[in-house]
Amino acid sequence: MAPYQLAQEFVNLRWGTMMPIAVMFNSNVVQLRARENFSAIVADPARLSAEIPDPENIASFLQSFAVITITDMIGMQSRSASDVRQLTTVTAQTVQTFQAELDAKFNSIGMKLKDASIDAIESV
Repeated sequence: MAPYQLAQEFVNLRWGTMMPIAVMFNSNVVQLRARENFSAIVADPARLSAEIPDPENIASFLQSFAVITITDMIGMQSRSASDVRQLTTVTAQTVQTFQAELDAKFNSIGMKLKDASIDAIESV
């Protein structure tokens, strides 16, 4: 029996950066943290079983995808930001980009993102 079922839901999974994200900004290192939650469903149980054979690890595995995604986004945004507030302000565009990138990562392992949000990106 497969450990995952089609359309099995993982709801309200909280994520957050355990360690601050260090970003070079105007010749200074700025440390940021981000947090919030997401929900996802199983789209391809066979692929998901191949990627994550132990269902007990799925929540932490999915949460790490969210942290990697926000870390990459902040790194990319820091290259063109003229002000630290541009990195810490959560806009609709920031959330949409986060959702699209996280969904692409989830699709690659057999998951589908239902919803995701960003509560805060804060300077430490």
